[in-house]
Amino acid sequence: MNTTPSATAGTKHESPDPVILPPLPAESLVRAAMDDIALVVGGAAALHHLSDDLVWTLMKRLDRIRVRLLRDLRGLAPRQEREPTAVEPPRVHAAVEEFLIRNRAGMGE
Repeated sequence: MNTTPSATAGTKHESPDPVILPPLPAESLVRAAMDDIALVVGGAAALHHLSDDLVWTLMKRLDRIRVRLLRDLRGLAPRQEREPTAVEPPRVHAAVEEFLIRNRAGMGE
């Protein structure tokens, strides 16, 4: 019986005394997180054969988030370019809603 490992399950390779490193600059953290998100989307797209149009749309939206976040971190004014009007989805997937709740509440940190 094959099962998918849980993302929350502990690993057996954790060291008993973790090494504490100095914090990374915020921009490096944002860029690393954006890489991780893009890889998650890309992996899901490949695994589930998502349409190219959907993947391009997701990546364009992720790029707008990336640019806005990095400009905010640098204290720059918002871009003057008009962004295309985003169509709001009729509903949000339950997994996305749970993630947003946990993210906004700072849960699990």
